[in-house]
Amino acid sequence: MATVAVASASGYSLGRVSPLAPGAHTVAPAVSTLLAPLHDSYEVGAYYFSGWAHGPNNNVSPWLTRTYPQSEPLVGWYDDAQTPVDRSIAQAAAAGINFFAFDWYDVAMSPYNTDQNLNEGLYYYLNSPQRHRLRFCIDYIDQAPFLPPTAARWPQLITQWLGYMEQPDYERVNGKPLFIVFSPEHLRAIFGGPAGVRAALDLLRARARVAGLPGVTIAVDATVAPHINPLHLQELRAEGYDVATGYSYHSLGDEKYRVPVPYSNLVQENAAMWDRVASSLPIPYIPVITSGFDLRYSVREQQTAIIYAGRTPRQFACYALQARHWIDTHPARTTRERVVMVYAWTEMGEGGQIIPTVGDHGAYANALHDIFGGAGRPPGIPAQCEPAVSR
Repeated sequence: MATVAVASASGYSLGRVSPLAPGAHTVAPAVSTLLAPLHDSYEVGAYYFSGWAHGPNNNVSPWLTRTYPQSEPLVGWYDDAQTPVDRSIAQAAAAGINFFAFDWYDVAMSPYNTDQNLNEGLYYYLNSPQRHRLRFCIDYIDQAPFLPPTAARWPQLITQWLGYMEQPDYERVNGKPLFIVFSPEHLRAIFGGPAGVRAALDLLRARARVAGLPGVTIAVDATVAPHINPLHLQELRAEGYDVATGYSYHSLGDEKYRVPVPYSNLVQENAAMWDRVASSLPIPYIPVITSGFDLRYSVREQQTAIIYAGRTPRQFACYALQARHWIDTHPARTTRERVVMVYAWTEMGEGGQIIPTVGDHGAYANALHDIFGGAGRPPGIPAQCEPAVSR
């Protein structure tokens, strides 16, 4: 099967490329046909990290706002009020995004005041007059300090989640509400192993059916490293997830702390991950576009910053094109809705945001729109992505 490498006039490349002269934007007709979208529509989900609050928090830090002021969203740094969230929803819908996957934290488990606002973005979405423009789903962030002390809390969490899933604008995959598990390792620890996880997931599905829903499509954020322990794959297969996806893929090459590497490394690592996950797990896979990752933006990570440098909207557009091509050429390995996840709408503290900012004025959101269409625009092929075919 042909694999596609894309290059821009600026010299950006994915894999093997055919360099272009400055200003050249020609596309060979045969290759253009190869990369043309095979469908009129795709489902685009964007992860939404909240916690950008005026109250106690360690996300809107002076380090971020003073050192990287260009990362400030056009709606402002904060999402702890109705107006900025309303504007954010409108921006995402205009860019063809279909739903937000809200990072959801069991904040009652955390002893820290700085964590108590982490679900505020979802609260304001649910109360927004713009809500009709986007759907939503839950990405359960099962990591410390939000982990339940015992498995006994699971039924209480299910009750909360069903309240969301019963909403008419909750995102569905395969006809069922989509629920994403962030860390299969931590869920495994809570329930004592794969058999316990399977029982917990089956309880969620059963409770959903009792509530009048058709069940739940449970997705797992799965990372399949190049030399993964086969036992970990066996555990994932035994736990009974319906779909695999991911949150952000990074640090899979020879990256070192505080040493920048090219953005193209991040793209190549993600594209390789799509194939590894899809070929390793016998369930549909939703590919993830890790739009950026640069921990220089985080005051907490200054000594351990992984840095993919040089991201541009042009590079991101070509990257998104490769993700769409993967969906088009792997229909048996992905979901019938042709879903793609994007990291992330609001990860300004990790250099992975696509929300319009004072520095890009919506260029990343527009690049995503160019590729996947939506909001009245068909999917397309940007002129700056000159494809070359390798076999």
